[in-house]
Amino acid sequence: MPASVEQWTAALEQTYWTTGRRTDPLTASRTATRTEGSAPVNTSVLDKAHEGRQVLARAERLTREGTPLAVREAAAIRDAFVMETEELTGHTETVRTRSCPACGCFTLLPVKGRAQCINRHCAPRPGLRRRWTYRDLAQAKPGTPRGVQRSTGYPADLRSMSFIADFLAQSGHAVPQATLTRWAKLHNLPSHKVDGERAHLYSLSDIATVHAAQLAAREGQLCGDGARPACSGLADLFYNTDDQAGAMDQSLARRRIEVAKDLCSECPFIDPCRAAALKPNSKHGQHGVAGGLTARERRDIKDRTGRNAR
Repeated sequence: MPASVEQWTAALEQTYWTTGRRTDPLTASRTATRTEGSAPVNTSVLDKAHEGRQVLARAERLTREGTPLAVREAAAIRDAFVMETEELTGHTETVRTRSCPACGCFTLLPVKGRAQCINRHCAPRPGLRRRWTYRDLAQAKPGTPRGVQRSTGYPADLRSMSFIADFLAQSGHAVPQATLTRWAKLHNLPSHKVDGERAHLYSLSDIATVHAAQLAAREGQLCGDGARPACSGLADLFYNTDDQAGAMDQSLARRRIEVAKDLCSECPFIDPCRAAALKPNSKHGQHGVAGGLTARERRDIKDRTGRNAR
């Protein structure tokens, strides 16, 4: 698959795109004729190929300027051209690998010359979608996940977990279906049983927020001038009452604690976080995991420290 302006410009000038051959040179598979009406030449493709040569010339001029702003502008116009050309030819790879600048989820799709986020929790108002021109998307920084979100009622984007796993895999951040299912249970995401469907259905938007939050926590995503704590956006996983004796589902509670501790072990802030959690009257309170310790473990350490001090 072409991945640069040079490669796409060369691909568009092949006879397949200009005369309507039925074998796609990008996939070697038979496809419908890509011509407009009865015209012998697809003028849209020829125009895009000509635009590609103009983009290359402009990007080269900007790169020669050497200033940081010019270099970023050159990269942006090249990326925007690639995304536009992919939509023209029926491909979505570059857009799908970008996270939404607003919500940080991998839920962008090319729609009529723009990148549209299909995450329902990202919408400014119900029924609306956030959209970016490809140029704006190329210049935007990756979004920061807002944390796990849950749908209420009967959301319109219910899908099977296998479908959601395949959809998220297209972003280049594949997660096994079993892992997504485990995350959904850990975060108490609502599921729905629909007549005629064997498996429970989940909101794609809900799973996308869990997916983004877990990736950010696991990868120690950088934000601003430093690394983000592993618990960012996962408050319901770290700060819950599952380690209390009255927890209803002890097996689920143990799994949550194990996941939280695993994330803590890789967090760059584990030492100062643990020190703060072990202070008298700590703001971490009586529940949840902090510094890799449960509330009970923190109480035991504080009790031992108090006895030794006496």
